[in-house]
Amino acid sequence: MLIKLPQRKKTSQTTQRTSQQEARKAVQGWLPFKDVAREVLVKKDGQVVAVLKVEPFNLSLKSETEKKRIITAVFEALNGLKEPFQIFSLGRPVDLDAYLRELQEKARETVNPTRKKLLQEYIRYVGTLVSSGEVMERRYYILLPGKDREEIVQKAHELASNLERSGLKVKICEDQEIIDLLFVFLHPAQAAFERPPLFAGPYLPPVVNG
Repeated sequence: MLIKLPQRKKTSQTTQRTSQQEARKAVQGWLPFKDVAREVLVKKDGQVVAVLKVEPFNLSLKSETEKKRIITAVFEALNGLKEPFQIFSLGRPVDLDAYLRELQEKARETVNPTRKKLLQEYIRYVGTLVSSGEVMERRYYILLPGKDREEIVQKAHELASNLERSGLKVKICEDQEIIDLLFVFLHPAQAAFERPPLFAGPYLPPVVNG
């Protein structure tokens, strides 16, 4: 019996590793992409996707003339694309813990009773928002798919330039920013308190055979 105990432990560890490998392969089989490299998302069907991040702004603050100019410029930029594209909006929970700690520190250091009371009331309000999970940061992306990386990256830069004429701030996402997008999309519950892995390429772990 004493001789068989280590063997049982080894068998248990082997079974656990096999289960983890099978789970990893199952997840990878479900995902439609296989890597992130050189500013594009590489899909399993051979396509590559360039990702543009568009910074939001409040259109209602613009004059009617400015609104028409911006809408027309955006329409012309998107209408000039011959290939299909996607506009993708992604909500990300905002981590307010650090901000809350900063407010609490200010409240402790404040001597003025009126200011201290206002800070404490505001801290309770922020605490309510944190517990509700209702504070979201909205991000906007344009996804450009294609077969050739060089061609699709060039088109992404052209589209970004055309959109910027309307006053929009547009950025071609680099590898780490694409990973951040994937992380928030695939792990929405963790995104509020956990950062995506730093890019060390390739992004997805290799499928283990056997």
